[in-house]
Amino acid sequence: MSTTAGTGRSKSRRPQPPEEVAFPVTPMLDMAFQLLAFFVLTFQVPSGETHLDLDLPASPLALPSESKGKGQPPASRRVDTDLENDLWIRAEADDLGDLKSLRLGEAVLPDLNTLGERLARYVQIMEKRPLRVRLVADDALRYEEAARVIAICDAAGVATVRLTDPAIQPSPASGSATPRGIP
Repeated sequence: MSTTAGTGRSKSRRPQPPEEVAFPVTPMLDMAFQLLAFFVLTFQVPSGETHLDLDLPASPLALPSESKGKGQPPASRRVDTDLENDLWIRAEADDLGDLKSLRLGEAVLPDLNTLGERLARYVQIMEKRPLRVRLVADDALRYEEAARVIAICDAAGVATVRLTDPAIQPSPASGSATPRGIP
């Protein structure tokens, strides 16, 4: 033991404050960003949930046009919201989802061609008033069959086709095969 002169005390070391531990944050952030980039770049959404194979009918009126005002449908496609004059088309499916029966109002139609002819006749009779159709499709009806009915309506010149819940029944005023004002 060493003593200092004259005091008789031993020389002791004073406790030093603990050294600061350097905690390198930069390498941790680099690793976190590398992991993030890896998972973002390698993630693939399951194709069964993101891919729908739809074959929709092409209509020139559905394509954008620069000559028309933005956001405004053409005058031939503008309709009021009064649904009293709508035609009702009921499409029923068989067990496989194919079109089994087709009705326009209460009239049973043999095929889609007859539907197209009748709709074209109604469009011609109504002249300036838009013809609107409510399509009541059976829950089991395949999309392709419903798309064929919609394409026939579009080809006949129907202004609007609305899909309606099969549980909804047409009111007596609108359940007829012809809109009001057509003989």
